Amino acid sequence: MAVSPGKDYAVANKTTWVFATGVGDATGVITRQYLFIFPHNAIGGSGSRVSESTYTIGGRKPAEAIADLLANPATTPETLDDRLVEWSAQVTGPIMERLSAFPRVRIFKGFIRRSVVLSKKESGMDFGATSIRPKKEELPAFLEFFKDHEHLEIK
Repeated sequence: MAVSPGKDYAVANKTTWVFATGVGDATGVITRQYLFIFPHNAIGGSGSRVSESTYTIGGRKPAEAIADLLANPATTPETLDDRLVEWSAQVTGPIMERLSAFPRVRIFKGFIRRSVVLSKKESGMDFGATSIRPKKEELPAFLEFFKDHEHLEIK
């Protein structure tokens, strides 16, 4: 049975992230078990040295590979997790964390502060929270995905 957005996953196709190799664009995917953030590119530097890195999954851009996986009718929630875990091991720099590590979810729906924030703290300020910024049309899948989360805050 094919996976469906809002039920089995939510995706932010172009978000910005700070990776060990630098700052760059990324695709964020939340599944039933994991949070994945796959880098597209990163620009880093120190002093007068600047480096730029471009990432691929099997020779393809991460956003394209992930979109094809999600669109494939043979993809199940289990194979989705398996494939993304496999790709995480092949690519330098992705973020992969168990979703259970984040007891609190905050979703901001505004134009300026539209984001999905996952916190490892149950309450209070969390300056180390993980945040991804979905596009306006991607936000409903995140709202649906987290609608039954015990510690969901929507602002």
